[in-house]
Amino acid sequence: MNTKQLIGTVFDTVLKIVIIIVVVMFTYKYATDAYNFGYRIFTEAPVAEEGNAKVISIAITEEASTMDIGEVLEEKGLINDAKVFYVQELISEYHGELKPGIYELSSDMTVKEMMEIMSAEDEESGAEEVSSGSVTAEEDSNAGTEDGEAESSGTPEDDTGAE
Repeated sequence: MNTKQLIGTVFDTVLKIVIIIVVVMFTYKYATDAYNFGYRIFTEAPVAEEGNAKVISIAITEEASTMDIGEVLEEKGLINDAKVFYVQELISEYHGELKPGIYELSSDMTVKEMMEIMSAEDEESGAEEVSSGSVTAEEDSNAGTEDGEAESSGTPEDDTGAE
């Protein structure tokens, strides 16, 4: 009986140690992930450097939520994480101020600069009214030419600006 009790006690102790190690590992992993997420909320840099930026046209409607906008910005390569954008908007001075319209955003802009443009008055930002749908995006045909000069697509919107 002594041997069985000794084996049982050793097994019980080893099991407790393994459980403690697993709990500590998971706690460390999730604490690190939470810290990194929180850190990125306040320090997120632009996706591209100034020389490698691309300009994207984003359309926001009345029905678009902040998460919808963030998902489109992430999909188009303007931000790294829609969830970080969502939290940044929640704690920013632009919370609830994003307005419907069509915006030209660049991948070298910070999230704060993008929110500033999307929350500006229509006359100031050059935003156009959007009547239906949710959030859409198009790459600007003027961005990314090899010789550095913008090419005109010949559409009236390119020549007249916002109306």
